[in-house]
Parts: sequence; structure tokens; C-alpha cells
Amino acid sequence: MKLELAGSYPRVHIGDGTPSFGGSQNWFPGASFRACGCGVIACADTLLFLTGRRELTREEYLNYVNSIRRYFPLIPYRGIDGLRLAIGMNLCLLREGLPYTSRWSAASSLFWDRLAGQLERNIPAIVAIGPNFPIVWGKETLPLYRRTENSCFEATRTRGHFLTVTGLDDEWMRVSSWGQELYISRGDYERYRRENGTLLTSLLYITRNK
Repeated sequence: MKLELAGSYPRVHIGDGTPSFGGSQNWFPGASFRACGCGVIACADTLLFLTGRRELTREEYLNYVNSIRRYFPLIPYRGIDGLRLAIGMNLCLLREGLPYTSRWSAASSLFWDRLAGQLERNIPAIVAIGPNFPIVWGKETLPLYRRTENSCFEATRTRGHFLTVTGLDDEWMRVSSWGQELYISRGDYERYRRENGTLLTSLLYITRNK
């Protein structure tokens, strides 16, 4: 099985000649937003994809994100949970006139089927790497990889983070995070879900209205 979004993912031309792969909270002022604005960025990228806005200047991207930030009330340095992310996303979908509805899906047995179904319908899939739970002071993180034609290596590790899945096969999720194309091992993600629960490590499930 190999699934990919049809058409290009939003690219932001940030001035150095190499467009990004989606957006990044690191482009914005304010330490708190840079630390916990990932959910807003994932929603912004998904909305831009669904409305067909795939090529943006940095200024255009910043302006768009700033125009929707009010729909996503962030707790300073702690971010936003999946339920409030779904509410904000639904308000933005209405604002854009898009015929979709989102809800937070914590059902463990349905996760991979729902993720694959979204990609099959050409809808980016926002997933969370939740904080350690119930041991919230834990330090376990999930690795994200960079892949080239001839190699695969760990690029970074994270937890308490939203990102957007743009492709899926039997081993890997291709994701957009911090404006980069990265990969997550399905096995790593499934182990993280088992160890930390599916309530916070799951999917913003977006379906088309009937």
C-alpha cells in the first residue's frame, strides 16, 4: 500500500531559493507560539491545501496564519488539545466555505484506517505525538527521520507535537513539520501510542459533508 496526496503540498518561498514543505511556527515572533503553535500551522497548511493555495510567499503565509490564529486559543507554552483543535478547524472550514467537518478521533482500532481513508480522499491528515501520559513528566520522545535516495537517518525527536501526514505506506508516514519533509516509522508511532495512550496521540479526523 502506498498513498500520497494528489497535487503539491503548500510550499512557502522563504527567500533562500528553496521552498519549504508546509509551514513552520519558527517563522513567527513570540517564544510561546514558536514553542506550541504547531497545531495552528498544521491546520493552516491543511486549509491552504484544500483551498488550492499551494505556492505562497513568506509574507502571504504569515498573513494567512495570523488571520486564523483567533480560532485556536493556545495555553501559553502548553499549546492546544485535540478537542479544541477540532473546534477551531471547524470554524475555519466554515470561514473558507469548505464542505468538511473535523473531529478528534481517539479510537485506537480505527486510527490507521481513518488516516489512510483521508489520504485516499486527498485530505491531509493532522496527527498528534502526544505528551507522555499518564507520566506527564516523562521524557520519552518519538524519532523523525530524513530520507534520501540512498540513506535514512534520524533528524530530530519530539513529543507534544502536531504535524501533517502527506503520504503513507506499509512502513512509513511522510510528514510535514517545521517546514520540512520528514518521515515517521509506523512501528515507532504505534509503540508510542500503546505506551502513552490514544487519547492524546491520535488523529484530527476530517470528513466531507454529505
